[in-house]
Amino acid sequence: MGELQSRLDQMERHQRWLWAAAIALTLLLGGTAFFPRLGMFGGADALPAASFSLGTLVAELGLILLLLGYTLILRRLIRQLRKELTDEIAEKSRLQTEMEGYHQLALVDPVTGLYNSRFLEQQLDAELARAERHGYPLNMLRIDLNHFHKINESYGRAAGDQVLKVFAERLRKSLRNSDLSLRLGNDDFLVILPESKSERVPHILARLSGLEIQLNGEKIPITFAAGWASYQAGESPEQLLDRVDREVHADKLVGRSEEAVRRAQTEIRQLQNIEALARLAGKLTHDFNNMLNLVKGYSELALDGLGRSDPLREYIEQIHQANERASTLTRELLSFTRQQVSNLELMDLNSLLADMETRLRRVLGDQIELEFLSGEPLGCVQGVRAELEQAILNIGCNARDNMSQGGKLTLETRNVELDEAYSRWHPGAKPGSYVMLAATDTGASLDADTRARLFEPFITSRIKGKKPGLGLTTVYEIVKQYGGYIGVDGEPEQGTAFKIYLPRVEKTAAVA
Repeated sequence: MGELQSRLDQMERHQRWLWAAAIALTLLLGGTAFFPRLGMFGGADALPAASFSLGTLVAELGLILLLLGYTLILRRLIRQLRKELTDEIAEKSRLQTEMEGYHQLALVDPVTGLYNSRFLEQQLDAELARAERHGYPLNMLRIDLNHFHKINESYGRAAGDQVLKVFAERLRKSLRNSDLSLRLGNDDFLVILPESKSERVPHILARLSGLEIQLNGEKIPITFAAGWASYQAGESPEQLLDRVDREVHADKLVGRSEEAVRRAQTEIRQLQNIEALARLAGKLTHDFNNMLNLVKGYSELALDGLGRSDPLREYIEQIHQANERASTLTRELLSFTRQQVSNLELMDLNSLLADMETRLRRVLGDQIELEFLSGEPLGCVQGVRAELEQAILNIGCNARDNMSQGGKLTLETRNVELDEAYSRWHPGAKPGSYVMLAATDTGASLDADTRARLFEPFITSRIKGKKPGLGLTTVYEIVKQYGGYIGVDGEPEQGTAFKIYLPRVEKTAAVA
């Protein structure tokens, strides 16, 4: 292509010289023809007319026409060569596009549409380097389908391909957009989970379990063995993949994944039970509140009719005070069941926390350090200020009880986006834009059983001797009634982290 372009440039230079020569020759011949004619009338000093002949003029005109014809032919040849050059460029561009498409197809498994092992060879090093550079957790999950070879032998390869497609589709729906899913071999799948803790893996497996496919009128369950491992700093890709392979082999022997799936399903059922309990408590609370209003009204009428010295007045006042305490419990229950109707307002969580700092420090005491982290302007949230303050205070009380020997509570706020895969991993969460409030303490971490029942009424994560109640349950329901989500994480010797997500309103508030 470069040689052809060079030839075109050379021919265009020759063409310009030919046109210049033709123009110069035309002017010269015109002068030669014109000045002798002037000599015929110019007297004795004029050139003789005989010096100009008709034959000479015809010859010179013929030479000009020949030169012009050659120039036109040359120009036509240049246009043809340019067309050939354009066609050659278009053909090479088409071939390059096809090669890029072929390269892309070479990285994708044609049956499932997932990436293949060749993609893993190219991408795994980069993922591990990124996790090492930024310090975020990275987990690898490997899944081997059970009885896949038997299905191929009994029902044919087409049935086996159908099993792979169904499983791959369910796998895609169970992951986040940032996760990478691959098919390594006939029945082997690998998932790379950046910025994901290993505790979330059972939720993925729970979404994949219970899958069935119908073959020749018979329902065949799609079961699997799974193994997962977290990346350790400085570990090579081969070492990480080898550890994951050993975990899969161990799962085939002891059924580790089945136990993890059962625990994840138990957590989901516990959340569903809380929802059912909230609906029941809402109905009972309304009825109870109506009876309290009757008691309050009649006790006030009785007090109005009794004098200050009446001996019955003391008993009626005790009834009235007990009614007030019962009304306070009713308000907590109404908040818990999301049945309380209040006027909502727009708020900035940073400003709310700044206003609550004195109260929070008083609740936490002198042995616990309080730190606020916020590095960006937050979107507004909508809610009742008193209820949000109550939720934050309850979180603070729980942190204080978890750090009886002192420690540190960190409150962090930022804008976040939750996707559909996150909502599938976290029952109760919905995709959308949120303002997150994270409360992390340095106290004792929670075990799996406590986390599973943490938001149930009268279940406590506090130290012994503390009375359980509706503290965290109230937080849960306050957050839920505003369309938010609350989750809890706990690592051994790393404390407990509550993360509250409240829907973000399209209005930015300045950081206080």
